[in-house]
Parts: sequence; structure tokens; C-alpha cells
Amino acid sequence: MKILVFGETIWDVYPAKSTLGGAPLNFCANLALLGDEAYLVTGLGRDELGDAAAKSMREYGIRCDFVRESDRPTGQCIVTLGEGGVPSYRVLTDVAYDDIRLDSRDIARIAEEQFGVFYFNTLAQRAPVSRASVHAILDTVSFPEIFCDVNIREGCWDRDSLALCMERATIVKISREEAHFFSDCGLTDGALPFEEAVHRAFPNIRLLVYTLGADGSAVYDYAGGAAHLSGKPEDVPVVSTVGAGDCFGASFLHRYMEKGDIDEAIRFATARSNVVVSNTEAIPQAFVDEARAREN
Repeated sequence: MKILVFGETIWDVYPAKSTLGGAPLNFCANLALLGDEAYLVTGLGRDELGDAAAKSMREYGIRCDFVRESDRPTGQCIVTLGEGGVPSYRVLTDVAYDDIRLDSRDIARIAEEQFGVFYFNTLAQRAPVSRASVHAILDTVSFPEIFCDVNIREGCWDRDSLALCMERATIVKISREEAHFFSDCGLTDGALPFEEAVHRAFPNIRLLVYTLGADGSAVYDYAGGAAHLSGKPEDVPVVSTVGAGDCFGASFLHRYMEKGDIDEAIRFATARSNVVVSNTEAIPQAFVDEARAREN
């Protein structure tokens, strides 16, 4: 699979350390480590964190052709882990990924690459420059599939950014905790079951990947008229859930695009996200080691 991923690169800052993250970067890294040709469109500051991020991207196998430098600092997010390892976030503003600039040559290059999938979310739309770049890609380039993980963060989304995700996506990933935002801002009918409300409001969406936390996940195949339920996942020790959703989405997309089997894609994604929650890193070293072993 050849995929273009647009969005934020963020250092997650914990009390004792900092780790590289951001949903699009995590998503892109998981795909690259699975062997996909994954390109990231993001912004990095001309600083130590930007240099370190670029180094990690290369180690993960991410294609950095569309990574742009900015005079703004590399993104950071202050993470606090609550009960059960569930994170809360304070996302810093006016950073490099708010300043992702693409010119006409970049858009032409993106079109020439003939990507099979384009990924974007809400957070990378929060500032005018990056939002304009998302629109430029969507309005100029055709993609067989568009995958949106809405990735709502407090103070970093609005109705327009959420609507763009839903109106353009063919596959959308939403967590149960995010579902109420759609009816709150009038995009879906809150009186209906969420999966039905999404289908009625956005008939362009073929698959709804609906993550349910400890209850597993459901994938609603609107084109096929079927619901695929994971059931409760294996009970594993939870260290941190940071990056688990990104891993699930990327792993599901990888296997679904490879095999076309939704149930197999759910099983594969669940197994890999279980590895993530058992580690402090959003991209576990086990995934990196696995990729290196496959290359050798």
C-alpha cells in the first residue's frame, strides 16, 4: 500500500521523559514498519526536537519527501496518565505542524505519486496555513480511499474541521468517547444509534471503524450491509494507552487493504494494539525489531 499521511508531529512530554508522537506520525510509523510505502506531510521546527524527530522517522522507514521545516518550534503535548493508564493531553499551540506549507509543485508531486490512500484528521486543521494545505490536497488530488481518524483534542477542533473529515472520508475511525461531539455540533442525529446516524448523514463513508475501549471495536460495513464486532479483547496489563488507537487504525487499514477481510483486519489490529498498551512507547521497540528482522 502507498499512503500519504497529513498532520502533526508532537513530542509527548511526560513527568519523567519525552517520547515522539502525534496521531499521524504514529499512524505513518506503524504502516512503514509493516512494510507499506508511507509518506508523511508534517512540519518540524529548526530545533533539537525537530532533528530528533526526523531521525526517528528515518529509523521507522517513513518517507520524508513532504516534511517541511518551520521557524516555529516542533510540536509538544503535555501528557498526564490517569487511572488505568488513560492519558489526558495539553497540546501546545503555534508550533511547526500549524505551519505546513505546500506550493503548487508539492501538490503536483502528490498527484504524480498516485497514492492509494490519504489520511488526515481534525487536529492538523486547527491553524489556517495547515488547514489550507489539507484543502489544497483534497480539492486537487483524487485518492481511491480517504481515511480519517478524527482525533478530537480539546480546543483544537471545530465544526468545520470535523465536517471536512466526515464529508471527504471513505473510511473513518471514531472512538466511543468522541461520538457525542457529532450530535453536539449538529452533524448527526443524536436520537439515532451512532452508526446509523453516521450512515444517514454521510453516505460517502463506506466503513466506520468504531473503537469501544475495553469493549473492543466494531466495524460497520455500510457498502456490505454488515456489522463486524471484535468482542472483548484479550485482557492484557495496561501500561499506557497512548498510541493504541493509532496503531489499531493503521494495522486495520494495512490488513484490510492487503486482504479485504474485515474480521481478519480487526483481529490483526487488536493484537498489535494490545502490544502498544503493554508498553510506555507509542511505537514499541518490538515493532521496530520485527521490521528489521523482516528486512534481513
